[in-house]
Amino acid sequence: MSTLICQVKSKFPVGIVAMFGTLDATSAARMMVALRDVLAGAPTALIIDAEHLVVTSETGLRALLGLVTQIHQWPGCTVAMCGATPTTRAMIRHVGEDSLAIYGDIDVATEAATALPVPPRQSLTLDPVPTAPAESRRFAHDVCRNWGVPRLANLAELVASELVTNAVTHARTPMTVTLRLLDDTLSVDVRDADPRPMFRPNPGSGGRPGDEHGRGLLLLDAMADAWGTSPTADGKVVWANIGVRKALG
Repeated sequence: MSTLICQVKSKFPVGIVAMFGTLDATSAARMMVALRDVLAGAPTALIIDAEHLVVTSETGLRALLGLVTQIHQWPGCTVAMCGATPTTRAMIRHVGEDSLAIYGDIDVATEAATALPVPPRQSLTLDPVPTAPAESRRFAHDVCRNWGVPRLANLAELVASELVTNAVTHARTPMTVTLRLLDDTLSVDVRDADPRPMFRPNPGSGGRPGDEHGRGLLLLDAMADAWGTSPTADGKVVWANIGVRKALG
């Protein structure tokens, strides 16, 4: 088994993960766990310090670059790699990924990342109790008004309530609701400690027979511009994006 150590040096506002060892098909899973755990905190940027990393195959590299593509949808942060060997940079070019910023060293990458603005965010921790959805609605309503986007409040309330209801019903663990206001997107996410993937009904199916949860998630399809699940080391984040301009129009 290949040796790969992923050292998390910071998580927010800039996530920095230093990698030591070999990245290949067998060690890619360990890399993904470490990176997804940092991304669960929705940093403004993620820096991968590859100075001590040896990439021996495109298989492991493709797993990383596939994650970079997903990150653009959620949490929407920039991703950079620094200290990569000429061989690794050539492999990245060969794969054709141009969304990964490449820097020569960690200092330059960190300077660029820390210059990025930190979007407004508010979080609320809830227990898995029947009153949690109502608390999330009040929270979303108040946050939208405090941020000067009251016309988003009703939609944000509905989305937050559905995500929290899902966590109360199925995860049954404490959860954290976070709202972020990006340039043209209101992001609503709920992090819980249940690693099981979430059931997602097919459009037009109406959910499982008699399944209010399935119908609720189909409503989420209609309310959010995009939504999905991102696994973490100890659970998952279920997120939804609401287009600000679309909602205000």
